[in-house]
Amino acid sequence: MEEEHYFPDAPHNYPLCLNRQCPKASTCLRQLVEQAIPSSIEYWVVVSPKHQATLKGACPHYRSSKKVHYAKGCMNILENLPHKQRQRAMTLLVERFSQRTYYRIRKGERLLSPAEQKDIQSILKKCGVTQKLEFDAYVEGYEW
Repeated sequence: MEEEHYFPDAPHNYPLCLNRQCPKASTCLRQLVEQAIPSSIEYWVVVSPKHQATLKGACPHYRSSKKVHYAKGCMNILENLPHKQRQRAMTLLVERFSQRTYYRIRKGERLLSPAEQKDIQSILKKCGVTQKLEFDAYVEGYEW
């Protein structure tokens, strides 16, 4: 397999790490992407090695290479709510995410991270929803 196929979904200008001696290098996306970058890529964005040298303890730039479950779409959730709960939930979701982002989330155009899924469950709880509702679909991906 060619190098550039290891992380094809890495965000453009994703900050990379050059510290191969880091104890977490083998599980850090920033380090793994750096190792997989093809030689044809001329310029990168990197986390400053000088800054890293000043860090004590856990690295704030660490990103786990473990894939997580993203939710895709919440039409199923909203359609199964009574009208008053749905209206209240939509208002709170727009407040949390903005109107444009809310509609993108609802249709599944924008994925929801595990933390955002918890936020939505919390909002639903505020609206009186007692059961845990399932999102329209789930996909695995890296938490960049």
